[in-house]
Amino acid sequence: MLNLLNKFVVPDVSDVDIYQDDEDPLQFWMVPQPVRLSIGPDGAPALSILAFARDLSLLAGIDKPLPPGETEGGILSMTVESTVADEDQRKIVEYLRNQVLSGALGLGRPAWDGGKVVPETRQATGGDPKLAYPTWIDGDVQFCLPSALGPTFIKGDDNKTKPSLSGSNVASFTIALGQEGIRLFREGVKSGKLTAHVAYTLKFVARVPAVTVTVSGDANNVYRELKDHTTVVETSDGVPVRTYPQVSSLKELKDISGSLKVEYTKFDFGPSEDKLREQLEAFVLEITQTYLKNIFAQPVINGQLNKEKLGTDPMQNFKKTDAPPVGGNQLWLKEFEQSDVRDFGMTFHGSIARPFSANPNAALVAMVTKPQLEKAFTAADLNTPIFHTLQVPVRVTADFASDPIAGIQVTLDYRQTDDRTGEVKASSQTYDFVKGDETYYFRTTLAKDAQGAPKDTYSYSSRLHYKAAQQSTDIAPQATREKSLIIGYDRLGCVDVRVVAGTVPWAAVQSIQVDLKLPGVNLPSATQTLVLTEAAQEGSWFSYTGGQTSQEYEYSSEFLLKNGSRLVAGPERTSKGRLLIDAPFEDRMAVTFVPQGLFPPLQSIVLSTKYADEAAEYHTEGTHVFANNTEPWRWEVDLPDAKKREFQYKADITYADGTTAPGQWQVGQEGTVLVGEVKSSLMEVSVTAAALDMTKWKLVVVKLRYEDPTTHEVQDETFQLTAANAAQNPSWKVTLKDPAAQSYTYEAEGYGTDGTRKSVPATSTSDELLVLEL
Repeated sequence: MLNLLNKFVVPDVSDVDIYQDDEDPLQFWMVPQPVRLSIGPDGAPALSILAFARDLSLLAGIDKPLPPGETEGGILSMTVESTVADEDQRKIVEYLRNQVLSGALGLGRPAWDGGKVVPETRQATGGDPKLAYPTWIDGDVQFCLPSALGPTFIKGDDNKTKPSLSGSNVASFTIALGQEGIRLFREGVKSGKLTAHVAYTLKFVARVPAVTVTVSGDANNVYRELKDHTTVVETSDGVPVRTYPQVSSLKELKDISGSLKVEYTKFDFGPSEDKLREQLEAFVLEITQTYLKNIFAQPVINGQLNKEKLGTDPMQNFKKTDAPPVGGNQLWLKEFEQSDVRDFGMTFHGSIARPFSANPNAALVAMVTKPQLEKAFTAADLNTPIFHTLQVPVRVTADFASDPIAGIQVTLDYRQTDDRTGEVKASSQTYDFVKGDETYYFRTTLAKDAQGAPKDTYSYSSRLHYKAAQQSTDIAPQATREKSLIIGYDRLGCVDVRVVAGTVPWAAVQSIQVDLKLPGVNLPSATQTLVLTEAAQEGSWFSYTGGQTSQEYEYSSEFLLKNGSRLVAGPERTSKGRLLIDAPFEDRMAVTFVPQGLFPPLQSIVLSTKYADEAAEYHTEGTHVFANNTEPWRWEVDLPDAKKREFQYKADITYADGTTAPGQWQVGQEGTVLVGEVKSSLMEVSVTAAALDMTKWKLVVVKLRYEDPTTHEVQDETFQLTAANAAQNPSWKVTLKDPAAQSYTYEAEGYGTDGTRKSVPATSTSDELLVLEL
């Protein structure tokens, strides 16, 4: 049998561990490190990476966006084996024959003798060495990619499998890769670097050589030490709430119990044999724990210990109050005490066969070269089918409810010859539309040209059935490659026009008369007149084309303005199904009139305006009456020609005494225009009480008066100043017809806080800053 110790490595084959047999001196066992890819009959590694793009037409239709899922993926197929190459096996056999069996190395060998393993120094041995793999009893294989990052790397659990445990210990994978996984592979193929590896775990049976284990100590001391460190997991409703220490190594057991003595046979392990040392210590720990459990984990006097009287178990606090205590391992019943004043001891000697693990892991890039990785990578476009099909949705846009159409028949025909096979692909289908909301699908398999490209040209024809037993109209077949066939009036020998008012200033336009006609068609429906208003801004026109293929029609528009004038636009030609009618105005002009003069003596100002564009036969007028000088008037005019912006106006003045002053027509420009008694200048007088001590005056009254020297028109103002408002310096504005006539008069009256009163008589001045003094 394979002996766990005395392992060695052949210098030229450093990735294979060689174990000796403890019975047959010619038998040697190989444990390969690491795993490698299987080689196919063509001499290439058994590895393929298929990247594919999803068929986008299956993920979403033309009326929906793509879903948030993945649009690409991959499939990884590989076969790995835990074997030693034939060339390496020849090297191992040569080394064993020349160095080991010849006795040249003086290598030690464990030999089975009388039920135990004894050391033996190898002497020259005749015969050829025999190589074999151990007896594999279990194993796991996993392909590792950063799957912890989510299913966009590896899908499902396809990356885990079991090796064959016989022959070459082969393991095969077929792994679905997510979008990020296949992208990672693609970049790894380019660079030759990839964070992917195969994790291999194999278990084989090996014999532990003759080992002696001695366990001894003081029973009472060891019992107390183990009792304080026994593993107990307390739970509440299945949730762990407290965990006592547990022993996981021989060293930890010795640290817990200083009174316990464990001695075992020491072997001369090499500096790289830590794993063997750990396995041997685990073996010793298992023997020791089994012995200690038999001594301390049961009553000293079997059958005489009442478990219910041992005390409350550690989990009693989390049980129902009326639940009886459950006895168990006396080590964790803290209230229970027992003693056994004696020494104990046990010695184990012998060999044992048990399973041991090997982990021949390997990175993917270590198993395959960059050129081999590139050769294994294949891209597939799932949008490219082997057999091409044609699917055409067919719809009509006729209004069966409003228009005089009884039904429409549409026929689709496909007939093409496959240039490679000579086979004729033919299909024909007729669809009946009677409501207008139907959708039919024309489907057929396509023929291909000599280069393998699909021939997707088909033809369609229509027959239009009218209401009131009118003769049907046939539309000749038309060839097309449209993938969605929508048949509107432009393909059915008729026109259907929706007339809509666009940009129209309804404040100035009363109505629009739209005249439509099909040139060269002598049918009653070939002409139509529609009237659009602010309340009814849409209209429709339907007519047959009389068999002609052109959908072009003629239209003209006449705008009736609210001032009685008319504007005519057109005629023009178009084939639009939606006709937008805009008013024939290029721009709009705005004028603000500001009244001038005093009311009274003015009683009213009557303003008249007019605009005319003779070339467009367009004119408009306006009238407004001013009854004060505080409210201006805004006049807006739509312009057929944006360059013509000149207008005329005149202002007739009526005074309070009944006299009038007729105005004359004047040429104006847009902007602000002053009308009435227009002044040529403006004088502003500021009144200040800064020279007065307003703590002495409770009120100061100031009266100002201006009289035009020519018209004797009077403008006056009165200010009342107190300590609260004296600092505001009120101002007085006076309009002047003569800018040189700026003389005005003022008078002031002061009322003192002590009852005194002081006056300033009417005084003439032309100062624009009037300083009051009393």
